[in-house]
Amino acid sequence: MPLSHLNVLKQFPAERNKTRSVEKTPDATLWDQFRNGSDAAFIEIYEQHFDRLFAYGMRLTGDESLTKDGIQEVFFDLKNLRKKLGATDHIRFYLLKCLKRKLFRQRSGWEQRREPLQGEEGFDFVLSHEQVIIDQQLDGERIEELNRAIAGLSPRKKEIIYYFFYEGLSYAQIRDLLGLDSDHTTRNLMYKALAFLRKALG
Repeated sequence: MPLSHLNVLKQFPAERNKTRSVEKTPDATLWDQFRNGSDAAFIEIYEQHFDRLFAYGMRLTGDESLTKDGIQEVFFDLKNLRKKLGATDHIRFYLLKCLKRKLFRQRSGWEQRREPLQGEEGFDFVLSHEQVIIDQQLDGERIEELNRAIAGLSPRKKEIIYYFFYEGLSYAQIRDLLGLDSDHTTRNLMYKALAFLRKALG
């Protein structure tokens, strides 16, 4: 299978961002408005990011109730501590990091075991037909082949693919979320994940 089929991963985040309003307030501005006491900004942040946070939490836990509770606690903490928060120009990364930390703490002993929240299955995701309709070169069969290749990745490699291609995070941000020791280590993990996919896709 041509390696170009991996392009769908690169295209998805950019295409998804196009669905957002061109009038969207820049993250740094919106965050400062929230920190300065704007309830409207708080609501906007919640509404903009809830769906993505929920999808992310489900990939980490597979538990709808735990994920929803975690998101609610994250926003509860943010509202109560808003005056103590620092600046950010990437709200989604900040929220992803908060939610992951919150969910890990709710699963007692996870940090000591260093295991995925879902146990043996770990972090998981698949490409849906709706997500990849933007790439007309991919038909249903090829999508399934790509998903089978993704399913063969380790949870760690699935997670880095998700952060880089779906969330558009930088290597430094991914390193932070994965708890890796350097950008070099992060890049090596990405290289191994992509090499596995290329080999699986022939």
